[in-house]
Amino acid sequence: MIPDITTALEARLGAWAEGEGVPVAWDNIQFEPPTDALYLISHDMPARPYSIDLAGECRVYPGVYQVSVVAPAGGGKAQARALARRVAALFPENEEIPGDGFSAWVTSPPAIYPGVPDGVSFTIPVSINYRADISA
Repeated sequence: MIPDITTALEARLGAWAEGEGVPVAWDNIQFEPPTDALYLISHDMPARPYSIDLAGECRVYPGVYQVSVVAPAGGGKAQARALARRVAALFPENEEIPGDGFSAWVTSPPAIYPGVPDGVSFTIPVSINYRADISA
């Protein structure tokens, strides 16, 4: 079984963002970013899976889930940093993320990186390391 970790991570972020009224840009889904409000961009970056036993029956599926907080340019960084901290709080270290027939775990504290301005927006990446251990 190859676990669908992306769906589990997106479900957690999506439920929270919907309750908070924060728009999210999901991979390969049409999205019109707001020009005057904060929004999130969701990306899952799975790493190469590997086995941790000689029989190859216990596989580890690691990766990084990145949520970018995007703010309009010129509005300062305080609101974007506050939202980044709230996103990071959704995925604390050792948090179990249940999926369809598996669980993934957050393996380290989320990292909030410095913002990147591009003239139109100011983007703060939040990276969440995870892994799922699956026995065949």
